[in-house]
Amino acid sequence: MGTSREQQKVLGDPFFDWNADGKSPKKDVQSESQDCDPLDAKRDEPEWDCVLPVIPLPTSNLGPGTIEAFETFKLRDLVGLMQNGASQQTVQNYLERFDRAQVRECINEDVDGFPAMFFVVETNREELLRTWVAFGGNPTATDKQSGIPLLAFAIMHSENIQTDTTLMTATLLSLGASPDVIPSAFYLPYIQDLPETGPNDAGLKDLGDESKKWCKGAARGKLARTATLSQRYYLERAAKTKKPSIRQTQVAQKRNAEPLLGIANFLIGQTMAAKMLLDKLLSHLTVPSKKPLVLVFAGPSGHGKTELARRLGSLLSLQLEVVDCTIFNREIELFGPRQPYLGWDKGSRLNNFLASNHEKRCIVFLDEFEKTNADIHKTLLLPFDNGEYQDRRSQDKINCSRTIWILATNAHDPVIQEFSANNNRALFVDEDESEKGGLLKQLSKQIKQDFLAHHGPPVTGRISAFIPFLPFSKGEQAVIIHKHLLEFGRNIRTPISLAEGEGEQLIGNVRLRIRRDASVCGILAQSEYHVDLGARSLISAVDTIKTLMVEAYLGVDQEITEGAGMSEFIIDVNGGEVVANIVPPKWR
Repeated sequence: MGTSREQQKVLGDPFFDWNADGKSPKKDVQSESQDCDPLDAKRDEPEWDCVLPVIPLPTSNLGPGTIEAFETFKLRDLVGLMQNGASQQTVQNYLERFDRAQVRECINEDVDGFPAMFFVVETNREELLRTWVAFGGNPTATDKQSGIPLLAFAIMHSENIQTDTTLMTATLLSLGASPDVIPSAFYLPYIQDLPETGPNDAGLKDLGDESKKWCKGAARGKLARTATLSQRYYLERAAKTKKPSIRQTQVAQKRNAEPLLGIANFLIGQTMAAKMLLDKLLSHLTVPSKKPLVLVFAGPSGHGKTELARRLGSLLSLQLEVVDCTIFNREIELFGPRQPYLGWDKGSRLNNFLASNHEKRCIVFLDEFEKTNADIHKTLLLPFDNGEYQDRRSQDKINCSRTIWILATNAHDPVIQEFSANNNRALFVDEDESEKGGLLKQLSKQIKQDFLAHHGPPVTGRISAFIPFLPFSKGEQAVIIHKHLLEFGRNIRTPISLAEGEGEQLIGNVRLRIRRDASVCGILAQSEYHVDLGARSLISAVDTIKTLMVEAYLGVDQEITEGAGMSEFIIDVNGGEVVANIVPPKWR
């Protein structure tokens, strides 16, 4: 695509070397017709194939040393740089040089006949998309000529780049893109195999909607081929999830926590846990307190407790410290010795983390908290109560009132599993979100009582909320399988390298293709899922596919060579069983 980044370096464009230290004063945005005019290019193709034009690299020097170049905001040049691999920081630095209000007026204009947002999504880079939207980019953009919405383009673009675009799809949904622009027959229900040409006209009952009229002809078939099980799951989830209220959005914006509003769009299962977390966090942010937020994540192993904590940290750009409580038998091991005992000046990992995040928002995740003892509980009482902690090294008082403490435990699994079995239909089949919310509150109270019996009143009384994590439904189990298959697919696409050492890669240049993905993943999940192991049990099903792939790969009667082209590894269903075969390049 255009000039490569290596070629670009030879041309001496310093834009790619521009970092935060090279900023210059902001300049005004002056829209130039070649940069911001939506009519700057005409398109006459009858049906767009979702391929964007290549925008050449700018001929002018856009580096920080040439301030005059920034007197006009050059949208087209910025798009050209993104197409050639500009970093997120480079793009952000450029945008920050101009007045934000004026950037907003120009950032959604067309470039060579297409909305600039389409070029952002084309990169398939989540961090660029978030930056663009933060400066006013519209996640609900639509290509005027074809009528194709940005969300649909994100899905269908995967066929052009032969790379999964699930994360970009989920990010768009989290930023406000509406699933309503996709005909519902494509994802309701998500756990179905789509025909290769897409649902027929009889099934597309909402095709008459103005926002869905684009879905016809080649576009319909392309969407059917590219809308994966994971993407269909996120579409259905977004369609059924209540949007944040205006006041919730307002509070999140004022507290610099707006990405938190889309946290549910990145999880598989645990919709209600994500909602309870969101509600509790927003309440805490609305009325700041010296008492920190202390949460209990209760649920079976492998059901998303750690993942939700990591996603929370990622979305809010918070430091996260994960503590494995199974390896600490004494309080001194977790927090470090006090002076004058040996090692007092070194502290401990947790002690030093709290000290380095004095008065900062951060997350401490205490995994398998049920393994902790009374001495550890006693030390935690003061930080839990008023956000105060004393650094074991310097004796300084540490303010950890903004720390989010998460106590993860599976000690209450019998309570959760019995409750889930007694309310199976309401929790996993029916779609009454209000009823589910009421049931989860009941379960939360039961977990609190069980926690009290395990840990006593002092710790229990300092917990802000008890958040239950439920077993995965059959559909969610299948989506988890699909997620791990996609990760496997990314690994085997790596080019073959016969060089000995760490860089050796004997299996590579293989493109994974899953036909009838709902059936494939459903069968694998049914055979492997165990409620006590959660996602970990499903990974063993993916390991089975890996074994099939390696056996098929080694069964090809050809020498392994570098640069031999892409093979295709196809997974399908035959007679109720999952089958796989590999097609080498010259056989395709």
